[in-house]
Amino acid sequence: MSAIIMGDLWVSRRSSARTPGSAQETSVTTSVEPDISRWRTLVCRVEDVVVALRGRLSWGAWMAIVLGLATVVSRSPGVIYNGMFDRDESYLAVTGDVLRQGGTLYVDVIDRKPPIVPVLYSMIREWSVDMRAIRLVVALLIFLNGVVVAEIVRRLAGSRRAALFAGVLSIVGTALFLPPDAQAANFELWGLLPASVAILCVVVARSTDHSPLLWFALAGLAVVVAANCKQPYIAVAIPVLLEALRRVDGKWRAVSATSVGAVVGAIPLFFFFDGAQMIRWVWSDNGDYLSGGVSTGRAAAVGVALTAVFVVFHLPLFYGLWAVIHRQVRADVTMLVWLGASLLVIPIGLRFFGHYFQQLVPPLAVLTGCALVSASRRVWQVLMWLTVGLLAVMLTLAFVHRPKLTNYTDLGRYVQSTTTPDERILVWGALPDVYVASQRLPSGVFLHGGYLTGNWASRAHPLPESEIAAEPFRSRWDMFFEDVTEHPPVVVINAARPDTDWAMYGPESFPIGTWLDRCYNIDRVVDGLAIWRRDAAACPI
Repeated sequence: MSAIIMGDLWVSRRSSARTPGSAQETSVTTSVEPDISRWRTLVCRVEDVVVALRGRLSWGAWMAIVLGLATVVSRSPGVIYNGMFDRDESYLAVTGDVLRQGGTLYVDVIDRKPPIVPVLYSMIREWSVDMRAIRLVVALLIFLNGVVVAEIVRRLAGSRRAALFAGVLSIVGTALFLPPDAQAANFELWGLLPASVAILCVVVARSTDHSPLLWFALAGLAVVVAANCKQPYIAVAIPVLLEALRRVDGKWRAVSATSVGAVVGAIPLFFFFDGAQMIRWVWSDNGDYLSGGVSTGRAAAVGVALTAVFVVFHLPLFYGLWAVIHRQVRADVTMLVWLGASLLVIPIGLRFFGHYFQQLVPPLAVLTGCALVSASRRVWQVLMWLTVGLLAVMLTLAFVHRPKLTNYTDLGRYVQSTTTPDERILVWGALPDVYVASQRLPSGVFLHGGYLTGNWASRAHPLPESEIAAEPFRSRWDMFFEDVTEHPPVVVINAARPDTDWAMYGPESFPIGTWLDRCYNIDRVVDGLAIWRRDAAACPI
């Protein structure tokens, strides 16, 4: 891949330096200095092949080949291994399975995440439950995002070579995380493409005299699609609206067109889902997650550490920002606002995970691509080899660090052998991997016990009983018990394990404890998790 990128960098210079029959051509193609190493000879030959191939292909075909190769290499661990890389994949797989069985999102299964990704999971799992099928789709979206990033840079900077390298950076950058954040088909990766499309639309609107308002409308629609993959992508609306307001003529018409596009994008979501429930769970009922009980010190330490790791792993993508700070290039204001807005939404809620930083990859790639137009060959070479080296390290780590979230095989087999496919189970805590291993649908509406206990990442201590008895938890417990009454679980698995964030959240400390004591008996412990089996005599189904 490095040879291909550098071949594209040098193609114009080498082609102009070589004229048929010139001495330089003869020396390069027919003679080899006695002391040249075999490695250098091989590299030169590869470069010659790349230059020849590049000369025969159109720009679009060449870009597709390079970006396609970058995608295949950077996403290879995810499409080779079938296990879950991250717990979000398990949550999404279970949610998708509920939808496949006729369930309704935000009614039969509830999560705070927007609807697009769970629905896509359900559609793909209808075709294949192999996680590699889902990651193949994600890889395609990442490839298309690379194409969009390349087109943004080409339009802003006028350089195809810089555009191509920016596209490669936007693809490879998604893999320069720790394996669970890099290779999992998480929410952030699904939202990259529509977010970048929104920015491309406003860039195109600058230079077109034909229907610029249509492009702003498409940008508004793309923002809605991105935000309904993951809420933080709503930040892309800021650079889009800024671009509309910066127009010399018709700024308010551009703002109105953007708003119309957003409304058009939102209408189908309200049509296919319960609009009130979707607004509640995705946007409004988040107070317990955003406030109260958070260990600020712990959250800040995690945030600083993850930020430092992100910077180190993505050094090539920071060249553009460095060049702007040192006034070597003048950055496009909208691109800087895109980066700034994407950065500001990361610390909301004081919960930090590595994949939250995926949203920064496209704007950083765009800034670097624009800065490379005036960069020296030495800078290109350093960035190229640094990118290749970092990618090699992270891919090696991903192949060595195989998915470990499928280690409840014994528990899954036991549940499958003692229940029928149409019977439900309940996992107390936050361990959707058990549902995946058991291949049974969940009971209790909520896949994550945090909705009932307030136990979210970085919480310093359990909430007092008085808060659990008040809103919003009281109505959630009512929903929980309504569902377990309608779909009584045959077994309940206690995932509140010692030495985890759930150690202080055992079922005996919450309303579920009384219900378990009345209707269930301890059956056995499998894979370190206690199994409660329903007492049919005490609580007949």
